[in-house]
Amino acid sequence: MKTITLQVPDEVYEACLHMAQKYGRSAEEWVMEFLLKHAPGSLQRSDDEQRKAARERLRPYAGAQSLGYPTGVDNESIDTDLASEYERHS
Repeated sequence: MKTITLQVPDEVYEACLHMAQKYGRSAEEWVMEFLLKHAPGSLQRSDDEQRKAARERLRPYAGAQSLGYPTGVDNESIDTDLASEYERHS
């Protein structure tokens, strides 16, 4: 691991201290996490990127199941369909 020493304006330093306290970290830890998260070619993806990737993995399955008849919000028919599927896979 290498060491980098930076000189930053007082307001930047204070902002780093504030964010570090907010997340229960030292200023050094918070700056390191920030850099890892936001640097180009980052090793960690942001939460938005993770959600987008998860959504893309699920997208092929959206609407992939057809029961052969229209469905609605009728809980009894939904329960019947679920029970039928559970029995079929047991």
